[in-house]
Amino acid sequence: MTQEQRICQNCKQQFTVASEDFDFYKKMQVPPPTWCPECRLVRRLAMRNERALYKRKCDLCGEEKIMSFSPAVPFTVYCKECWWSDKWDSRQYGADYDFSKPFFEQFRELLKRVPRPGIVHQGTIVNSQYTNRVSNLKDCYLIYGSNFNEHCFYGTWFNDAKDSFDGLSVQKSEQCYECIDCFQCQHLLYSQECTACSNSFFLFNCRNCESCFGCVNLRNKSNCIFNVQYSKEEYKKLVAQFNVGSYMMRDALEAKFKEAKVTHIVPSLVAHHSQNISGNWIEESKNIFRGFTCRKVEDARYVYGLVESKDAIDYCFWGRTTELVYESINVGYQSSNIRCSTEIWDQVRNATYSMNCHNSHDLFGCIGLRNAEYAILNKQYSQEEFERQSAKIIEQMKTVPYTDSQGRIYKYGEFFPVDYHLFAYNEATAHEYFPLAREEAVRRGYSWKEPEERNYQVTVFPEQLPDHIKDVSDDMVSQTIGCAHKGTCNEQCTTAFRLTRDELQFYRAHEVPLPRLCPNCRHRARLNKRNPLKLWHRVCACNGAESRGQITYRNTAAHAHGVSPCPNKFETSYAPERPEIVYCEQCYQAEVA
Repeated sequence: MTQEQRICQNCKQQFTVASEDFDFYKKMQVPPPTWCPECRLVRRLAMRNERALYKRKCDLCGEEKIMSFSPAVPFTVYCKECWWSDKWDSRQYGADYDFSKPFFEQFRELLKRVPRPGIVHQGTIVNSQYTNRVSNLKDCYLIYGSNFNEHCFYGTWFNDAKDSFDGLSVQKSEQCYECIDCFQCQHLLYSQECTACSNSFFLFNCRNCESCFGCVNLRNKSNCIFNVQYSKEEYKKLVAQFNVGSYMMRDALEAKFKEAKVTHIVPSLVAHHSQNISGNWIEESKNIFRGFTCRKVEDARYVYGLVESKDAIDYCFWGRTTELVYESINVGYQSSNIRCSTEIWDQVRNATYSMNCHNSHDLFGCIGLRNAEYAILNKQYSQEEFERQSAKIIEQMKTVPYTDSQGRIYKYGEFFPVDYHLFAYNEATAHEYFPLAREEAVRRGYSWKEPEERNYQVTVFPEQLPDHIKDVSDDMVSQTIGCAHKGTCNEQCTTAFRLTRDELQFYRAHEVPLPRLCPNCRHRARLNKRNPLKLWHRVCACNGAESRGQITYRNTAAHAHGVSPCPNKFETSYAPERPEIVYCEQCYQAEVA
């Protein structure tokens, strides 16, 4: 089919269904979507909680544990050990399908009955209980969505990292602090989009640099300060004068670095070893349309946070050899042919509208099944009966759809209704990328969790903290420090925080001043430095010998288009009103080889 223009039934804006989309929908035997790509993304992200943790009792063993569900949720929650144990069987909650009721109503009843796992921990987790959606951690604290890390604190999407604090997407790195999208780096602080850099501060989009400070777009350099080359002795002398252990000095340097960055060019997208792609942060992939944070992904559209996956549309988070996934989130480890599902792991095949299922195949509307087959609402059937019943349910969902409180219609092929989501909007990942005020979230049909009453007293306010790390005494770890935002932001501010001894030791060793924000506000500050999960059409800013726009960058190399303006157009995550000088890939590479 050729492409079609449709109106999103959620935001009422027009969107395009491309011919490639129709080919995939036919393969997956689903109808085209009725929500636009961004609304579909928000709806999926609202089903994932990474960072909201609570102390609550397991509903089976009664022990108090750290879990991602608050004690107030209206369904049963088990701790990790109980959920994976043989003390219960999810098949006992199986129900006959009632064709006099809509599918989603029956699924909601099952959702209330079947126990949920309170936390997502896989592999070996050692001394790392304050974490979620992780595997194979040792001595980690407040780490989320991460794998194979040791002694890392306050990070999201850390993989194969060690001794690193306060970061976002830090891969195969050590001794990093306040780094964003950095790979194979060591002793790197306050940096973003860097690879193989070490012993450096305030770098942006640098590669293979050592002992550099405040630099942008450098390759294979050392002893540079704000892109000016110095001798090794000069560099050491000048950097020592910066006094980065001072909070006031650090803030001043960060402001200067921010001003310097906008005078340099940026690429339209960050991608390496990839072809035929659009989006951002794409590695070793091909044939990606509007994908973000993807590595080794092929033939995918509208995807985010995937590793080793192929042939998918509207799919967020995880992967590891998955294929044929549609309108799903949190699906991983050799799973295939998955539709409209969440929390599907470990060799699941042919699952539709299912949650928390593992090592199973041919499921429809199932929750918490393991080693199961041909099941509907957790009740097992023969293969022939399963296929007959599934086909009848699909036809019923088309003719007897579910309508939510906002009047949105959910037929077969739509993701779970908004009012079926397991988390409040401000607990979910959606709020981090598409923040909403409470009133707006509720108006859109999402639930909202009100702040819990705090039972602590702030003993040190941020303005009372020592300016320099060398003046911080050991007893600071016993203090309750007030967050500078004081809970007035929309960032899940905890209003106060405490330091750990390991944290204080790290700050001293790397001359890092004490933070003034709580971990949640620090996390949001890092997210705000990252580009959004959106794309805009733009023209390359290269105007021949220099850039066009309010800020002028003078080219240092010859470009393929010569002295005339570059004609290249592209999609980029840099909005047109932003100050950055955005070059197409060819012009950027000509300048930054």
